[in-house]
Amino acid sequence: MKDYGVVTVKKIWTGKRIVSALLIVFIFIFAMIALLTYYGQNVGCFTISMSDKASNQSIYISTDPTFESYSPRLICDSLYQAKNIPYPVIKYEYARQTDGVYVSEDKSYIGYTFYLKNMGDESVSLRETMTVNQETKNVSSCCWLWQFEGENDNVGTIYQKKDDIPHEYESTYRQNRTEWGTSKSDQNTVISKTIDNIEPQEIIKFTLILWIEGDDPDCNDDILGGQINFNLQFTLVSESDAS
Repeated sequence: MKDYGVVTVKKIWTGKRIVSALLIVFIFIFAMIALLTYYGQNVGCFTISMSDKASNQSIYISTDPTFESYSPRLICDSLYQAKNIPYPVIKYEYARQTDGVYVSEDKSYIGYTFYLKNMGDESVSLRETMTVNQETKNVSSCCWLWQFEGENDNVGTIYQKKDDIPHEYESTYRQNRTEWGTSKSDQNTVISKTIDNIEPQEIIKFTLILWIEGDDPDCNDDILGGQINFNLQFTLVSESDAS
């Protein structure tokens, strides 16, 4: 967000010129408030990256399934002014069918599909770790993530931060849902798992969907204007174990 500096009044005018000057100042302030409000409701920024050692092993990521272009790092756009929705209304198949960024028609949730490819000559195992990189107003308490891994995964896994307020969800919410933030010493790790034996030239498709869950008891007016973004990194299992 830009620093718009400080407006300093150097000369005092009278009559109509004072009114005009004040009007300009009020318009300027209103515009700044509007900008801050708009950019303050920021949901869905993913930074996806390979560690240096994984890149050296020729493991790359791309939003292009043909890998005509690829990179060790991808950044997903943000969704501004996201509204809360219940999980059952999400049309995950649309996000799965869209390479790169997908935003729902009503701008209530954002999806991102990318591909990981072992372009090396040896089988490798990777550690996948997603963490909350930055947030304000405790948005993570009701920001849910749905991850699909593999071309034929049509179920996925939903990651939800442990509720501060105990809540019994309907049956549709209980399938393939896992809680994170259960450890007091680690409140930022959303996903931590191993992907074993990725063969040479093998490609794995990933889709991430992010939304503010309206049925989460922690979803209230306190999060209005909040922001959140995530960092997803793939590292070699060997370097993860070494650390």
